[in-house]
Amino acid sequence: MSTASRKGATSGSVLERGFSEVGQAMLVTGLVLLVSAAVLLFAAEGKLRRSNGEVQRTTAALLQLDEIEALVIGVDYSARGFALTGQDLFRTHEHDKQIGLKQAVMQLYGLMAPSQHAAIENLGDLADKHAAVYAALVSKGPGQLKEVAAVITDPVERKKRYDVMAALSSLRQEELDALTVEQANTAYQLRYTSILTFLIVAVAFLGGTLDVMARIWRASGAHLARSPAAGDQQELERGDADRRVRTA
Repeated sequence: MSTASRKGATSGSVLERGFSEVGQAMLVTGLVLLVSAAVLLFAAEGKLRRSNGEVQRTTAALLQLDEIEALVIGVDYSARGFALTGQDLFRTHEHDKQIGLKQAVMQLYGLMAPSQHAAIENLGDLADKHAAVYAALVSKGPGQLKEVAAVITDPVERKKRYDVMAALSSLRQEELDALTVEQANTAYQLRYTSILTFLIVAVAFLGGTLDVMARIWRASGAHLARSPAAGDQQELERGDADRRVRTA
């Protein structure tokens, strides 16, 4: 084999090893990233499940708060209706809504976080104070026009209703804020996982490409190694022929 052939073979071998080593490193890196992504994807899935659970819980809590607000207003209007008209239908409605209001407030404990239980207890106390005003109004019987007017115009009595509405609004806002934070965290986790997944695909693709290039280079190097050997054999044959001619 000639010097040029040996140099070419050596150069090809070096490049081949270089491509192969880089390709293997890229594949190993891709494997490590794949395992990491699997862990993150599992965490993201769990976070999505928790987020969906939070959405459902928050929706139920918001609906419950809306029901409490409707019951507070219902107690107010039913009591006024009985006091003004004397119809038993209004008194029945007022009684049912008083019971429903207590039950609705109690159900909030199962729908909200323990950190909000103190606020729920405060809401229950305020709702009881507001409802007591109208329970007393109903207990006086029908035809209480002056009493109804006093309840409507008395700032102290009106404030009791405003306090209930303010407590409901505060709980509602807390639920919406917590939901916003949870959704933001989930969105970040999804973006992070998507980027990592893209990197895995890119690294695996580059590693595979380099491995293919190494194989092609190996095949080309083998072909080049065979070709110079044949040329050297032809050179030797021509030299023998020349020597035979000179001898003759």
